[in-house]
Amino acid sequence: MTTTSFFQNQGFKITLKLALIFFLTIFLLIPKFMIMDLVQERQRLSESVTNEVAKGWGNKQTHTGPALVIPYYHYIQGEDKTKPPVRSKTQLIVFPETLSIDGKIETESKYRSLYKVLLYNTGLNIKGNFKLPDASLTNIKNEDLLLDEATLIMGVSDPKGINGEISLTWNGKPASLNPGIADISFLTDQSNEKPVAEFNTNYDHNSPNINTGLQAKIILDVSTQTYDFAYNLELRGSKSLLFAPLAKSTTVHLNSEFPDPVFSGGFLPDHTTNDKGFDAIWNVFEYNKSIPAFIKDNTQISLGDNLFGVDIRVLIDNYAKTYRAGKYMILFVILTFLVVFLTEIVERINIHIFQYTLIGLALAIFFTLLLSISEFWGFDMAYSGSAAATISLIFLYSLGMFRNKKSSILLLGLLMILFSYIYIIIQLEKTALLAGSVGLFVIIASTMYVTRKIRWFEQEVTNNTFTEEKIDIN
Repeated sequence: MTTTSFFQNQGFKITLKLALIFFLTIFLLIPKFMIMDLVQERQRLSESVTNEVAKGWGNKQTHTGPALVIPYYHYIQGEDKTKPPVRSKTQLIVFPETLSIDGKIETESKYRSLYKVLLYNTGLNIKGNFKLPDASLTNIKNEDLLLDEATLIMGVSDPKGINGEISLTWNGKPASLNPGIADISFLTDQSNEKPVAEFNTNYDHNSPNINTGLQAKIILDVSTQTYDFAYNLELRGSKSLLFAPLAKSTTVHLNSEFPDPVFSGGFLPDHTTNDKGFDAIWNVFEYNKSIPAFIKDNTQISLGDNLFGVDIRVLIDNYAKTYRAGKYMILFVILTFLVVFLTEIVERINIHIFQYTLIGLALAIFFTLLLSISEFWGFDMAYSGSAAATISLIFLYSLGMFRNKKSSILLLGLLMILFSYIYIIIQLEKTALLAGSVGLFVIIASTMYVTRKIRWFEQEVTNNTFTEEKIDIN
């Protein structure tokens, strides 16, 4: 074969066309990354609006407590043994024997500009009891305990979310509560509890140290064996509700009509979840956690990774879905180009690379339409409308590219299947990978079947057009 005939045969033209399509596909990665950055930018704006609303309502809430803070005298012997020990005041922090929390979470949505913010309000009924530790365990003499200066504290991470009066009873008698937690800090460490996510939803499971809450002055008596307590607490918040298992035996029961809870933290509950809501019970015992029964000479209570609770958030929001859809943009482009290219081969027509470029850009614009419309109408309606507009545009354009309507109708049908397939994958949570893998297998198998009888190097071209002989693909 001469050099001229080689450059005139169909095999070379197909190879050149495939190379151009490949580089065009790589080029279209640029708008893909621009669109995905735009999605993240809009999501960050949405999150800032959420935080702004939460400032006035209540942020993530963590409730710790109660705990008893008992001052006592501590004696330190100096170097001069002839002098009496130096007396200083420090404190003993005692945690409950039992702690029972029962609550119902009610959710509501507020709107700010384009954005929907999910918030919650919970009513907690809390009760339990304390026992003062034996002097043999604390190494503190009873006469050194300042029992009339004791304070009951309970940590609340965002006191602005406290909604309503709190009635506290101590050993059957009412006690008044005041802001503050007696210079005590609850130290949290939830760094290992972040969920693995493909998209930055900004739901940080790290809880800040807690230096705020409520306190009540109480009087203790060494002759009393058990101190019962009970109080109610109504909290407003957003994103999450967490608890600390301070007691030797901690039970937390939560229920809600919210259908998509995410249970997080160091302990998982026994729960039932359905479209009508959830019901969850946590049972944590002293041998399950790293919090001791009491702490001496320290104003910091380390909670470690013992916090647990529930996230109240939209499981997959519009931005997360749009971001996931954007990750499939290259699949949209490749499969659409594949259909157009095979039509070009089978129908023996020439389609210019500029026409491929316009089709690729139409697919890219689909994602900007999806993002912008979803902020007004929600993801489902936005996807349907954007897909219908994009498919119609490509179909009408293909009527001029192809020689017959049959090929355009075939392209229309395949695009409808492709957009429906991607939509289903985006909606799936647990089986998205399986559905995607099976779909890709079907696509490659179908392509192999359709192209099995094409002889890529056997057809000659004349005057830059293919011969009229049809390729048998049946």
